[in-house]
Amino acid sequence: MRTVELDASTWKTAQDFRSGLKAAIGAPEWHGDMLAAFLDSIFGGGMNALKPPYIIKIVNAAGLAPDVMELIRDLSSRMEETRIRRLARTGEDVAASLEIAS
Repeated sequence: MRTVELDASTWKTAQDFRSGLKAAIGAPEWHGDMLAAFLDSIFGGGMNALKPPYIIKIVNAAGLAPDVMELIRDLSSRMEETRIRRLARTGEDVAASLEIAS
């Protein structure tokens, strides 16, 4: 499985995270910023340059603002929930996850 590292050392805002994630997955310019847009593009397929299976690993996250950490954790858990639901519904495992390196 491919691992893509995102360096959070310069992020100050949630928008910095979203922009970094869009770049990492090769999202089109018109990609939305809502978590649902990321879930749709990752698990719906066909939109992003980066195709599953992959792990997005956030590194150097120790200094992130609480709201940015909360957003990352929320997307991570929602990705896992979406993966499980899709597997149960369709039998297809779209192996994509987001984690924070320790």
